[in-house]
Amino acid sequence: MDKFKRIANGRNTRGFYQQHMLNPINLKNTLSQFINLFLTISIFIICISDFLIAQEKIVESKDTSKVVRDIEDKSENDNFFWHILKSIIVRDDEQQSEITLTDPDKKIIKNFTGKIIRKINIEILDVFGASVYNPKDTIRSWLQDSGNSLHINTKEWIIKNKLIFFEGQIFIPFYILESERIIRESPYVYDVRIIPKPIANIVDSVDIMVYVQDVWSLNGSVSYSPGNKNGSVSIYDINFLGYGNKFYGGLNFDRELTRGWDWDGSYTFDNIERTFLSANIYYSTDMYREQYGVSIGRNFLSQIISWAGGIEQHWQNTRYPEILNSSGLIETVRYNQQDYWLGYAFNLRQFDSSEENQNAFNVSGRITRNVFSQKPRLDTLNLFQDNTFYMSRIGYSNRKYYQDQYIFGLGKTEDIPLVYMIAFLYGYEVGSNSSRPYYGFKSGYSFHNDPLGYFYGGFQIGAFRSNQKWLNLTYIMEVMYFSNFNVVGKWKWRQYIRSNYSYSYDPIRPRDIMNINNESGIRGFSDDYLKGGKKLLLNYEVDIFAPFQFLGFKLAFITFADLALISSNNNSLFTSKLYQGYGIGFKIKNEHLIFPTFQFMFGFYPNTSHADGNNFKAFHQNEIYYHLNKFEFSIPSIVTIE
Repeated sequence: MDKFKRIANGRNTRGFYQQHMLNPINLKNTLSQFINLFLTISIFIICISDFLIAQEKIVESKDTSKVVRDIEDKSENDNFFWHILKSIIVRDDEQQSEITLTDPDKKIIKNFTGKIIRKINIEILDVFGASVYNPKDTIRSWLQDSGNSLHINTKEWIIKNKLIFFEGQIFIPFYILESERIIRESPYVYDVRIIPKPIANIVDSVDIMVYVQDVWSLNGSVSYSPGNKNGSVSIYDINFLGYGNKFYGGLNFDRELTRGWDWDGSYTFDNIERTFLSANIYYSTDMYREQYGVSIGRNFLSQIISWAGGIEQHWQNTRYPEILNSSGLIETVRYNQQDYWLGYAFNLRQFDSSEENQNAFNVSGRITRNVFSQKPRLDTLNLFQDNTFYMSRIGYSNRKYYQDQYIFGLGKTEDIPLVYMIAFLYGYEVGSNSSRPYYGFKSGYSFHNDPLGYFYGGFQIGAFRSNQKWLNLTYIMEVMYFSNFNVVGKWKWRQYIRSNYSYSYDPIRPRDIMNINNESGIRGFSDDYLKGGKKLLLNYEVDIFAPFQFLGFKLAFITFADLALISSNNNSLFTSKLYQGYGIGFKIKNEHLIFPTFQFMFGFYPNTSHADGNNFKAFHQNEIYYHLNKFEFSIPSIVTIE
């Protein structure tokens, strides 16, 4: 949620939504550079494709599949080494069921429309081994059996509570498919398949079989630096004891801390009493900040949800080293925040359960109240004034989902939203010293084209209005393209292209707040002094997926090219320096584990050197670079730059 990000940065006060105004531009030089880049990339892709085709012919001629079969044959002997080798090397064709999508299932499901659901059966599959497409598979390696024995499976009633259909209800295909999607979005679920079963001699009824496969839900870390004598311990479980709840606890040790240590923790209750309400309680502290709170609520997670909302109470104490009082001591700011929101979704025509895509209007309101119990005496900019912010939103969306794989993950079934959305925002901030209205607009459109792939476009703009001036103006425009899966022999590859323009300006407090570091622009690039009020990004990536696994970990090779322009508000963006980054690398992940995707990259920055004067850099990332805006109607919020 947007307010958590502001809280975490200690910026939960008026005036920290810096935004900008647009300047005239000259495209000639930059477009020339962009065209040259695309020509270079196109030539590279053609070379890669030819290389893969050539390699495929070589592989086929050598019959490398015979090598795997030899390993399998030798593992039948009581040889410990060959048993180990067989358990860790797996061909993708042995896991073919994992990349079978459910389009045939949709046709079968529709044949049961109108029947009565007699019984619902739930079966929770182990993390390793069987799949929802082959649930009876009992062939496992000793490593898989060991992992399964250490995992606590999700309780069957937890999954049953996420279904939006019941025993005794009429069978509606949309409810079956929507239940699959809702369950699959649970972080502790790898995949789900819901199958209607005909009943012998009973033609008007049907039984439902629900297969669910868990992911390994437990994660943790331990670190210690003998030289600095500091360290940390943490544990995280997204399916605590199989109840679908999240637990986190962490402890930090450092001599510079006031007590020599600090801690943080949280616990989230999921889907309380089958209402899809979630409750969260949390506490954290570090050298300069202490925060804690409690919340409860739910979003519009499905088109069948008519009402959504939430309540949160948050407290925060922050010390600001850059602000000293008259005695030369660090100022401390204490405040509490109450946050309430409520939304209603409706349609002008009756809900049609036979359609996959549904139209919905949405009306939502939000009230956020900040009350300061302690603040600096000198606050000329009114950063810490008591205030109440009223926010309203009215919008419309048309939504359906397309199932695919290998877009953001490495084999897990993904539900890609295909949406048209438009929303108008109006807010009013009432402060103890001044008040001002807020105006905003958000829109987005995404679709899938079978020969080409996925297309996405989004536009957002918002600003406060005071004294005939637009304050904290934000302007964001983004387009993305993901190609379809391309196959060359047993290798597969996909292209990603993204362009983003962001602008931020506040005439009362003009300062540059945006950068192009790493996820904000150029991967592997970092310059804390390079900031601006507006930026334009162009990112390109090709992922080549390997046709084998190692201990369940799948591998993809990455090639990327990142371009960025950034400037202050007083300068033309297209007369600024074109920053560039090119690189190669790989990413690896076992989708059955909670651990993040590991990406190791090697980057080249031809016209930009790092602080050490080096134009090359090796780095790693734990986050996927590309993210898709789902255009969900959740808590109303102002337009901000991530």
